[in-house]
Amino acid sequence: MVKVLTVGWANLDQRYYIEVFPPRESRTGVRAYRETIGGPAAVAAVAAARLGAEAHLLSRRGDDAAGERLEEMLQAEGVKAHFQLGAATPVSAVLVTPEGERYIFPYRPALPEELVLNEERLLKGVGALLLDGRWAAAGYGLGQAARERGIPVVLDLDRDRDDDWMLTQVATHVVASEELAAKLGGLEALLARLQALGVFAAVTLGAEGVAYAGGRLPAHRVHVQDTTGAGDVFHGAFTLAVAEGKGNVEALEFASAVAALHCAKGQPPTLAEVRAFLGG
Repeated sequence: MVKVLTVGWANLDQRYYIEVFPPRESRTGVRAYRETIGGPAAVAAVAAARLGAEAHLLSRRGDDAAGERLEEMLQAEGVKAHFQLGAATPVSAVLVTPEGERYIFPYRPALPEELVLNEERLLKGVGALLLDGRWAAAGYGLGQAARERGIPVVLDLDRDRDDDWMLTQVATHVVASEELAAKLGGLEALLARLQALGVFAAVTLGAEGVAYAGGRLPAHRVHVQDTTGAGDVFHGAFTLAVAEGKGNVEALEFASAVAALHCAKGQPPTLAEVRAFLGG
């Protein structure tokens, strides 16, 4: 079993599947509701676990009931969570439209920045490390330690912030978002900027697939139920594929299929479901 470690944000999602969007009155009906795991690093870890990885998450939560609930949910998914405690657990309200598009309203309390857990123990046996910029201080130190050990480091880059760009210094692979490309002069400009850093670079494009330095992969066509966390699932699947020794383009192909199934199901798929989807 391949071990992956994800480092960054975790929260509880309160997900509301609304009947009409945009709202036309002061009250809008909800056709379904569920409480789920949210946050880039946490969702990526869940995706990796469902795909058969030994998935570990390093994150922060509050010393409160919401944090205990979040940890229980991660344990139920087979994710080994390593939490540092703060005063309150992050929570997000997520509105999902009838077309499957999501709008996120995050509550982000202040959380401790310094990593006090042991880096050596966290990285023991890890085949690949996934970082997001929402705990950059911990990610940078672990990224440095991982590179010294020859461990691939994948970065989920979706914001134009100094802390996020700092993490490119320790990354071997960067998978960025379409939204970031739009802010920074377009797809080709962002890919060129990332290539200049000496990393493998790719940009997810939603329904238009994924672009990388040298090519593009089309998206799988599915009936979309819920796109919430699709990018996080993509990163988790890509990191697992890298840890397994797959080539970069093969890893993108695998991650694209996993993310498509996630959108169709509204939750990360299992490895058996992915294999059936791909006809193998």
